[in-house]
Amino acid sequence: MKKLITGASGHFGTLALDHALHRLTPNDLAVSTRSPEKADAIAAKGIEVRKGDFDDPALMEQAFTDIDTALIISAEADNETRIRQHRNAITAAKNAGVKHVIYTSVIDPRTDSAFTYSAIHADTEAFIHQSGLNYTILRNSFYADLLLGGVPHALETGQYAAPAGDAGITFISRNNLAEIAAIVLANPEQHVNKTYELTGTKAITHSEIAAIISKATGKDIHFADLPDDVYQGILRNIGLPEHGVIAISGLYVGAKNGDYDKVSPDAAMLLGHQPQTVEDFLTDALAQE
Repeated sequence: MKKLITGASGHFGTLALDHALHRLTPNDLAVSTRSPEKADAIAAKGIEVRKGDFDDPALMEQAFTDIDTALIISAEADNETRIRQHRNAITAAKNAGVKHVIYTSVIDPRTDSAFTYSAIHADTEAFIHQSGLNYTILRNSFYADLLLGGVPHALETGQYAAPAGDAGITFISRNNLAEIAAIVLANPEQHVNKTYELTGTKAITHSEIAAIISKATGKDIHFADLPDDVYQGILRNIGLPEHGVIAISGLYVGAKNGDYDKVSPDAAMLLGHQPQTVEDFLTDALAQE
């Protein structure tokens, strides 16, 4: 019996697989991807690559065959599509005989959240509970990596812009979250029916983020608190789909309501050390550019 990672060629899946290989042998692992022909680098490591598509339940059942634990990484699409896909994946895992699913959720998953993607994770968590499968829910806070997207504009204009007000958000690096997923995957029996709140070390404001970027680059950068409609227009202009525009805009609404400022000790407990701070993450990332 093997352990499988879905979406292993994506950003999160790639990192999770790399961390898993520090804890498991290639023979212990399999991955599923919609495009196995693009996974030559994974296959070259001796890892079995299987074709999988959350929109094809029969194919997913094949991908989950002889798998005891599956790390199911949340898909990327609109709410209706992702809810359907996640339910398909959970059902396929159960039908194939998977014993334990690990799911990448989000902090504060609610159907009524201003962060509209939250409803996807609330539905998937409920569906997992109803499935009867052993589970581990990883409620990931927002990726610190996403903060880098505003850096080019900030360096050009001197303004790091978002409709964030003075809200604090517990950003954490994608790499820390992927390592935690690998830790759980390697020893799932230690995490049966556990739900973890995975946050950064503190709730940080966008004014503080602007100051970090300024210090790291030597440029005079200040936070610009944008009106929501202006911010939505910027997101549309860069080609973000409408469901993404509404979700990201809503993230900041939720943040200003205090939805994402609570720090949990779970990430440090699972990692065995404190997660990387936002300051260290941004400083290191900007030093490499």
